[in-house]
Amino acid sequence: MKETYLIICNPKAGKGKSLTLLAKLEDFLVHNNLKYETCQLSYPEDLSKYSCVIIIGGDGTVNYVLNHYKNISIPIAIIKGGTGNDYATLHLGNISYEKQFEVAIQHKTIAVDAGLCNHKIFINGVGIGFDGWVVKKNIGKRFFSGITAYYSTIISLLLFYKESTIKIITPEESFEQATFMMSIAKGKTYGGGFKVAPDAHPCNGHFDFIVIGKIGLFNRFRYLPIIEKGKHLTLPFVKCLATKKIEVIANHPIQAHLDGEWMESDKFELEIMPKKYLIKSIKYQ
Repeated sequence: MKETYLIICNPKAGKGKSLTLLAKLEDFLVHNNLKYETCQLSYPEDLSKYSCVIIIGGDGTVNYVLNHYKNISIPIAIIKGGTGNDYATLHLGNISYEKQFEVAIQHKTIAVDAGLCNHKIFINGVGIGFDGWVVKKNIGKRFFSGITAYYSTIISLLLFYKESTIKIITPEESFEQATFMMSIAKGKTYGGGFKVAPDAHPCNGHFDFIVIGKIGLFNRFRYLPIIEKGKHLTLPFVKCLATKKIEVIANHPIQAHLDGEWMESDKFELEIMPKKYLIKSIKYQ
């Protein structure tokens, strides 16, 4: 039986870039005599007749598809069609779109972990606290894209953001402290390239949990470039844990993002889902 690829394209991703890539991908598949179906605004009920899902979009598009089909068992390929493509970059690096198309039709996959946060699936990371505010303030921004928008919003918020006292419970330890931000990561970057979890690995069976405590105003600006480059893990106000389960409790709603999608709650419950999906990757084999 001939393989059939399902292409899921977010027409709004990348300010139109995704639609340009869709046309090129369809030409590529036709040229290689490969069968495919395309969907943009409506999705098929199930994936039983397909051999692979190709997602064109950014981190938010990938997150949406995974939460729409919570138990995808067929391979998943990602084409970098969004403004934030952190998870795709984790697996593809900076290869050309033509090379991304070739990876999408190869048969090599890797089983990657995912996470569950308040009953929603994520595959790259959750940020709670300051970076949740950054994502909230970035919603609807039109003049910048990717890390430019992320960085410009960070600069404006650093002056006014106030840490929250948060209780953190893991199987390894529990503590309570004033917290600037937390990252629960499977990927190394978010925000278009900020290396928030430089040691994270998509397949090691645990989260890299990074807690940044209270930081004075001067040090916020001083250490921002260090955090961007992933050199912050040894700083005295940074705590790192490898864990499979996390409970975060605050006395008021706090901002967060899940794979770049904004959310808000006063309690977050997170757990690892080992080897949940098959991803086509050239960085991990």
